[in-house]
Amino acid sequence: MFGAQLAQILDDHERWLAAKPGGRRANLVMHVLRGANLSNRDLSRALLTGADLSGAALDNCRLEGADLCGAGLSDANLTQTCLVAADMRGCDLRGAVLDRTDLRGADLRPSDMLIALPPTSAGQGALSGQGIVFRRARLGRALLVGVRLAGVTMLDCDLTGALLRGADLRRGDFTGSLLRDVDLAGADLSDASLSGSRLSGAQLAGARLQGTRFAQADLMGVDLNRCDLSGALLEDARFSRSLDSLALDMRHRVHEHERWIDSGGARGARAELEGANLEGADLRGVRLAGAMLRGARLRGALLAGADLTLADLSGADLTEASLRGAVLRGATLGHARLVAADLAEARLDPADILNADGLPSGRSWPADLSGADLAGASLWRAQVQYANFTGASLNNADLTQADTTGVRFADVHLQGAVGLDRSPPSASARVG
Repeated sequence: MFGAQLAQILDDHERWLAAKPGGRRANLVMHVLRGANLSNRDLSRALLTGADLSGAALDNCRLEGADLCGAGLSDANLTQTCLVAADMRGCDLRGAVLDRTDLRGADLRPSDMLIALPPTSAGQGALSGQGIVFRRARLGRALLVGVRLAGVTMLDCDLTGALLRGADLRRGDFTGSLLRDVDLAGADLSDASLSGSRLSGAQLAGARLQGTRFAQADLMGVDLNRCDLSGALLEDARFSRSLDSLALDMRHRVHEHERWIDSGGARGARAELEGANLEGADLRGVRLAGAMLRGARLRGALLAGADLTLADLSGADLTEASLRGAVLRGATLGHARLVAADLAEARLDPADILNADGLPSGRSWPADLSGADLAGASLWRAQVQYANFTGASLNNADLTQADTTGVRFADVHLQGAVGLDRSPPSASARVG
């Protein structure tokens, strides 16, 4: 199907997305679209189950939430294609160009991206990911549980929070990739290369690591329970700075702060950590509500599940920090640097203001992210109700399923952001 008929279907679909009269959802189930030019078109939520898109030009195409289950995408050009939350189970991606492709939240579970190799001498066919090359692709939170991708190449890709539990990744090349908070429990990474990759907070319990190369990899806070590392190559790999490994004075301040919280201020002392160097520290689950962390250096720190309610983090450097599930209710993050930070499922909603008796006063204090740099950050399913994002950068950020009720988006930068309505959230929001 080409020419005027296809163009009409695409135009009708874009009208349907914009809720304009005459719009109709594109239904291209099982259609042959081999070699079709779909560049720069918006096919978000389109029905493409089993469609033959082999050799198609899909560069800069939006396929957010599209149904591509069983579709043929061999040799397709998927450069900078948006496939956020797309159903891609059973897709054939042999030879596809996946340069800067956005696959965050896509469903790529078993039987996806499989290449049937010639039968072996025993008559058994093999399945492999050899020949599939991802470059600078974004696969954050992608569902790859049990996928068979032996020999796959993923160079400089972002797989933050992806589920690869039990995956066959033997001989895979993940050089320079971001694998923060990835679930690789029970995966087979034998002879794979993770040199220079960042795995902070990742789950590798029970993974097979025979011959796995971790040269100069970031293994801060990685769960290596039940892993045999005797055959792994760990040259210059970096491990966490746990709380116990920090300077005695720093540990003392954190412990005294927790006493201050537990006693309602009667004992201990509020943590004054302005400008403190906590880079790469493992602070998961720590309680620093109300702490002073203005200008603190927290690059790559592990703060998943931490309580930072009403904490002052203005001007802090939280680049690539893991704040998954952290509580930042009413926190001050004005002009903080949160580039590529993981704030998935974090709470940034208003904090209740208590009266002198410690009871809710009926008033609340919203989180302040004015002027903050959240470029490339994940705010998936985050609660950011009534937060102040005035002047912030959300370029390439992921706000899929985030609760943005009452959020102030004045003068915000949204170029490449996903998860928000296509129209700017306010008249003063800017794209660019």
